[in-house]
Amino acid sequence: MAHSKDKHYWTQLRIATTGGAWGAPYPAKAFNNTPISWSELLRKFNKHCHGFSEVAEVTSQTQALSLLVAVGTTDSELDSDRRPGEEPLALGTECLVAEEHADEALTGFDVLKKLELEHTNSDSLKLTLAYYSYALGNPDMCLSYLAQVRDLANVQGRPGAVDSLRSNTTTLQAPSVSDNTSSGSFIGSFVSSDSAASIADISDGKAWAATEAVRSVCLQGMSHEKLMPADVPKALTIYLAVAQKLPALENEISRNFPPNPIHATSTGPGHITLMSFMRYRELWRWVERLLRRAIILASRSRASDSEQECTLWALFSQYQACSEHWPPTFRAEHRSTISVLYIRALVLRARHAGRHSQPSDARFHPGTTDGLPTFLTLARRAIKDYRDVLNACSHFPKAGERNFKIEELTDLCVAVWETGGSKSGDAAWVVDVLWWATRLTFNAPRVFRHMMRIAEANGDPTLAVRALRLYVQIVGKAKLAGDTLEPDPIWVATLVWGARMLCRLSLLAGPISGHHGIHEAREAGLILDKAKYACGSVDSDLKSRVALAEGIWNTVMAIKEQDHLSRTSRLTSALSLFESSIRDLPSPSGYFHIALALYRPTPGRHIDRAIENARMAVELEPDNIRYWHLLGMLLAASEDWRGAREVLEIGAALDDRAWALDQSPLVAENNLDGNSVSRQTDPTTGVVSVDHAFGPASETSPTSEDASTLTILPQDPIAILDARSNVLPSAEELLQPLPDHPAPSSLERFEHSLQLRMTQLALTELMEGPEGAEEKWIEVFQWFAKRQGTEKDSRRTSIDTGRRSLETDSDGYAPHGAPSLQDDTNVVYTPRPVQVTITPPTPAQDESTTIRNGTPRASVEETEKEKEKDKSAGKKVQKMLKNRVHKEQRRISTIGRKIGHGVGRHSGGLNLRRTTSTPVDLLKAMGLDHTSYQASSIHSRRHSPYASTNELVRPESPPPMPPSAVPAREKGERSRRELRLLSDLWLMSAATFRRSGKIEQARGAIQEAEVRDEENPNVWVQLGLYYTTVRNSDRAVQAFSKALFISPDSVPATIHLSQSYLSMAKEGSSEMDNVDLVAGMLSDLTQGSGWDVPEAWYFLGKAHGIRDMRDRERECLNFALSLAESRPLRDIGEAIGWCL
Repeated sequence: MAHSKDKHYWTQLRIATTGGAWGAPYPAKAFNNTPISWSELLRKFNKHCHGFSEVAEVTSQTQALSLLVAVGTTDSELDSDRRPGEEPLALGTECLVAEEHADEALTGFDVLKKLELEHTNSDSLKLTLAYYSYALGNPDMCLSYLAQVRDLANVQGRPGAVDSLRSNTTTLQAPSVSDNTSSGSFIGSFVSSDSAASIADISDGKAWAATEAVRSVCLQGMSHEKLMPADVPKALTIYLAVAQKLPALENEISRNFPPNPIHATSTGPGHITLMSFMRYRELWRWVERLLRRAIILASRSRASDSEQECTLWALFSQYQACSEHWPPTFRAEHRSTISVLYIRALVLRARHAGRHSQPSDARFHPGTTDGLPTFLTLARRAIKDYRDVLNACSHFPKAGERNFKIEELTDLCVAVWETGGSKSGDAAWVVDVLWWATRLTFNAPRVFRHMMRIAEANGDPTLAVRALRLYVQIVGKAKLAGDTLEPDPIWVATLVWGARMLCRLSLLAGPISGHHGIHEAREAGLILDKAKYACGSVDSDLKSRVALAEGIWNTVMAIKEQDHLSRTSRLTSALSLFESSIRDLPSPSGYFHIALALYRPTPGRHIDRAIENARMAVELEPDNIRYWHLLGMLLAASEDWRGAREVLEIGAALDDRAWALDQSPLVAENNLDGNSVSRQTDPTTGVVSVDHAFGPASETSPTSEDASTLTILPQDPIAILDARSNVLPSAEELLQPLPDHPAPSSLERFEHSLQLRMTQLALTELMEGPEGAEEKWIEVFQWFAKRQGTEKDSRRTSIDTGRRSLETDSDGYAPHGAPSLQDDTNVVYTPRPVQVTITPPTPAQDESTTIRNGTPRASVEETEKEKEKDKSAGKKVQKMLKNRVHKEQRRISTIGRKIGHGVGRHSGGLNLRRTTSTPVDLLKAMGLDHTSYQASSIHSRRHSPYASTNELVRPESPPPMPPSAVPAREKGERSRRELRLLSDLWLMSAATFRRSGKIEQARGAIQEAEVRDEENPNVWVQLGLYYTTVRNSDRAVQAFSKALFISPDSVPATIHLSQSYLSMAKEGSSEMDNVDLVAGMLSDLTQGSGWDVPEAWYFLGKAHGIRDMRDRERECLNFALSLAESRPLRDIGEAIGWCL
């Protein structure tokens, strides 16, 4: 029984000391399992463990000193977190006894000194005396006592000494549970390489021995800091001697008590207890203190070589690994300081290296995870840990309070996102942190400022606009009250960013989205008024940005207002503002917008000056393919075909290189030579191209999205902290200035690239004809499939699938020598690959004469059916067109009844029978199975206003299609925007087929486009042109009318519908009444969205001519001629956009 009690109280004493329960009322349990106090524990220990009275005395004095240093008895007070008012980086106040408690500490110190006379070989006693010496402000005496411990000297002298320490001195005995006669020094059992016992075994005393070892080394380093504050490497070397052995200690503890993966986030009855922390709390206190002090010292020294830098990353990594065992409330202030330093170090190193770099020691960097660069992986983990700490220790602010740490964390998150490339794909996690921050802050403008920008990058414009409005409201009211929540430069820059964001959203709005974007444009104007009002205290550069934003706003208002009275003045004012913006701040964006403004048909139009400004934009930012695209289109408008082709090829090559770079974002270290820069002037285009190559082996240039993080800088040493400062630098210093415009998302970059290649195809067809663009056409479809992946096998069955078309042979057209469609539906016409171009709003003059081997014909039955359908004309289209005509058109009620011919509710006239005429080469280029693939027809749908329910026949289910051979991302599913782009691509191919005389291939391409995007109005425009080509004017009118029903503002649909009516009037038919309707439609169009389209003015002049209004006809034709001069290949607004 006596032997069992001996082991029991040894174990209880070690549990209490290792757990650091110095202030606990009942730190241990008696032999009968009842709680006992410290005094009772020591009494029973002395009673049952004979011959170890000095152990009890040393433990008693250690407890007393711990309470005096902590100035409290609770666990949080004993953890010795940073006190209120204390600077976060101050290191000189730890472990010191306050003056009012110095006498008590001296009494305990005297007791231990008397005990030393009796136990001269006790290492534990000497270490406790060293602790007292430092706490009383005597670091010299502390070092003197520590020097008397041989094992501690071995740890400092040899980095690997801890692994081979033996129990070679009979000092303070620490008997094991199984044998209380075993002995060892305080450190003799610390990480012994061949011992069967583990450090985690508290009952054997190894854990307390490790605690004393870490405490003593930490005190030694702190003493050197006091005595030699300028000799930072000396103290850092001392800390590192044990820090490099902490991974073994942490692994031992984790093996027995794994860290809980779920952090405790509450302190209530149900909170989670971390056993690996509670059992070793005193050890973790000293481990945290040692690592924290080492990190701060290392951060203050400039890392001049890779070894010093690796030391810092090792310390950060070890601190993070150990913190997994700690609850979020443990030393929250200190951990917040280290988290900020770690994130700051990662950001500075990544920016210094000029890439998404990681420290060179791979042990601390797990590599790429979930497709993210290592830098983002490490930074996001550090941010998560910091967020857990703040979440547990923060509360919603009271009146007059601010959670600065929460706001600082948002700055750090945005700095990490910017350093990672400001990519839209990496913005979601930042939005998540910002949402969390809103729950712990009250109307923090910094949070809303970041939310506006990051939400837009994340593809959530609604949230971005909401955050902008809250920011403007909060800061605006504070400024009215005289409170400066945001400095004027930040206020103005944010307003400029928000106004331009609203302008971009305004241009993206349309009738399909439910509004035209005029409200966003007007709101942008109000925000710019606030920015101009605050411009008095900002620098000239920011004033230039305000002028640029105001010019963009005037451009957008000219587009969205559709007011012919104010349009010219707004565009003229925009040009003047653009030119003033580049006087103080020459920017590529400014030159880009000047080039666009000089192209617009205003009194200040000047194509040559537009080309010069586009060249300047390209020279200042050669990685932006939109600048190259604009330059190429302007050169083509000036009929410099060769120069335009070369510029477009350069832009495409830059895009290919940037895409290749994105596939391998990490650049080899030996290519980080910032001196590899070359400048070349193209003799044809006059553009000075700057090649920022990473090295001889790579000719890639970074994209505009990554340009901010790929700037190569000299490899100078970096300093995370100022050597003399005790205050953390503001996280706002890490934020980069707001760029001129957001970096494009991956989809936007793809769209810009696709638009450039579309222009290339249009230029090739113009120079060489459709036959000369065959290979290029195939290349574009292959390029699409390569960039966006192979399309999912999503062939749908339309409601008219499998039935014989009710309008079989309605066209009566087949290519010369080809079998008719009803003879063999499995025949696939293989066309020669041709180039795809944007179809002008009006077809070429010779399109109506392309049918030479057959004439359009229709069956008698079908003609009778269509006559009956005329009586049920579409009232919706009828009403829509009436609203678009001027009130003075007296005969509109008579004319309108004829508009909806075949577009009514029971009309099935536009249902094309299934065809196998889709070009095989194009299907192969897209990675689709051409042997069994068939597109949906241009069919009526149940939800369509044109659906015909009378002629539906239930089809048999077709056999399932074989899976695609090439697995696509997300199983090949494409976004809505991708489908629209692919649909437009098929429509361009249809236009080329039609112009080259391949009519059936054109119809097949139209069907493919309709499968991809059934809401694309251009599908019905191209179908109308197809019917115009085969001389079926009635169905052409139906198709154009349906396009207008889908998109009432469709310029090409309005123009082609007007052209169809005019052609009927020229033929002397009874459709002469439609001329008044055409005049009304085109008058409305030319005053609105089609004011700069020459075809609209041309046909308006023709309509006036038929109506014998010669003067008005002459005015319209002259203006159409002026617009046709220097006309680009495609509409610049659709191909490039009117603002960045």
